[in-house]
Amino acid sequence: MAQQVKILKKLLVKGFNVSPEALEILSSLDEGRLDHVFELISKVDKAVIEPQDLLPLLKKETRPQIERKPYEIPTRVDDIVVLKAPRELGVKGTVDEFINIIRDRFEFLKSILIRKSSVDPIPIADLKASTRRNGDNILIIGMVMEKRVFRDFSIRMSLDDETGSIPVIFKKGSRYWDRADKVPIDSVLAVKGTFINGRIYAESFRVPDLDGNLVKPGSAEGKAVLISDTHMGSRYFNEKSFNMFIKWLNSDLASDVSYLIICGDLVDGVGVYPNQEDELRIADVYKQFNLAASFLERIPKDIKILYIPGNHEPVRQAEPQPVIPSEYLDELLEVRPDLVSLPNPSMIGIGDVKILLYHGRSLNAIFKHIPGLQPIRPETVVEAMIWMLRLRHLAPIYGEHPLSPEEKDWLLIDDIPHILHTGHIHVYGVGKYKGVNLVNSGTFENETPYIKSLGIEVTVGKVPVVNLKNLEIEIKNFA
Repeated sequence: MAQQVKILKKLLVKGFNVSPEALEILSSLDEGRLDHVFELISKVDKAVIEPQDLLPLLKKETRPQIERKPYEIPTRVDDIVVLKAPRELGVKGTVDEFINIIRDRFEFLKSILIRKSSVDPIPIADLKASTRRNGDNILIIGMVMEKRVFRDFSIRMSLDDETGSIPVIFKKGSRYWDRADKVPIDSVLAVKGTFINGRIYAESFRVPDLDGNLVKPGSAEGKAVLISDTHMGSRYFNEKSFNMFIKWLNSDLASDVSYLIICGDLVDGVGVYPNQEDELRIADVYKQFNLAASFLERIPKDIKILYIPGNHEPVRQAEPQPVIPSEYLDELLEVRPDLVSLPNPSMIGIGDVKILLYHGRSLNAIFKHIPGLQPIRPETVVEAMIWMLRLRHLAPIYGEHPLSPEEKDWLLIDDIPHILHTGHIHVYGVGKYKGVNLVNSGTFENETPYIKSLGIEVTVGKVPVVNLKNLEIEIKNFA
C-alpha cells in the first residue's frame, strides 16, 4: 500500500491520475524499471493512465523489438500436442465446394449410422422406383432438409440421400414423436418405418450420437483453467473480476494450475455488430490487444496459455477460423512468447486427455431451433452442447452463421474428446454426456444492452477449473 501511495504522488506531481488497474501494474515493478517508466510516461497524452497506456512503455524499456516470422500453428509445445487444427484454409466460393462439404458431412455421419444398424439402408431412389414395396418395413438414412408440424401435430420431414428425397411422417402420440420434435434441420437420421404410397410412416429413428464406450479414460498432471469472452475493450469488460482472477492465479491457491485455455472473444473487436462503437471503451482493436497483453503479462510464466479466436476477433467470421493474424497476435507474443495460438475449432492433447476447443457460435442456432432449450441458463447450455455430440457436429444447423466449404468438414466431431470447451453464449454450464465433460466458460463481460435484449442472464466471473488427473471440475467465482 505504501508503494502505491508513493507512485500515486509521483504521478500527481507530473499531472497524471491513474486507474486502479494501471496502479497495480506499476506497483509490481522494481525500483529500476519504475524509474525508467516514469521517464517515459510524460509522453502519454492523457490525464488518466490506463493499463493499455503502460504496455508500450514497458516494451520500450524492457525488450528490443523483434522481427517475427508469420506465426505457424505448432504440432507440439512441450507437453501439449495439437491433435487437430484446420490448416491451409481458403476457398474459391464455387457451388461445387458447398456441395462437397455437405457430402463430406453426410458420408461420415451415414457411416456411423450404418455401423449401428442391423440392416442395410435402402437408397431412396430405389425405394421410390419399386412398386412392390408398399407396406414393407424398411430403413433409410437421410439428411433432414425440411421439417413441418401440421394441424394434427404430426411431424413431416423431408429426408434426402445421394439418390433422392422422401417424406417421413411422425404421428402425434407415437413413441418417437417427442424426440422427432427436437431434431433440427440438417441432422442425419437413420429412420425405420413403413413405406406407403411414396411416404415413410416412422416407427423409430436414431441420430449418429456417441457410443458410451468410445471415450477411454484419460489423465494428465496439473489443472487447466477454462475461460472465454473477456471482451477486453468493451465498456462492460469487468476488470475488477478479471483482476481478482489474475490475483488468484498468482496465489498459492492456484499453484497447481498448469494451463489457461482462452476459448475466443479475448477482445471485443470493432464493427462486429451495428452501433458497437457506443459500447466500446477502446475503439482501436490494436489497443484492445495492448490491453489484453497487459493482463496476460501478469499471469505466472509457468502457466501455459492457449488461445483460439471467436466471432469478435479480427479474423474471418466463417468457420473454421484461422489463427489470429500476426499483426495483432504479436502484441500478445511480446509479453508471452510461449503463447499457443490455434484456429477455431482445434483439438489438443495433454497427457491422455483430449480437449476439443470451439468458440460456440452455433449455440445461437441450436437454442433457436431445438424446442425446450429456452430460456438460456446453465442447464440448457449443457443440453445444447449435448446436441452437438448427439449430431456429431459442432455446427449441426447449416446456414445460421458463416461456414466455409473447405476441402474437409473441420467441424465434424470425428474424434471424441474427454472435454468439450465452448463459450460465446455468456452463460456458464458444466455437465457430462456419455463420458465427455462439457464446459461452457461464461464471460468476464457484464450485461450489455444487446445481451439484455435477448433476455440472457450472464454469468460473470465463474471460472471452471479442471483437475486433469481425474477430470473433476470446480467452479471458482470471481464476480
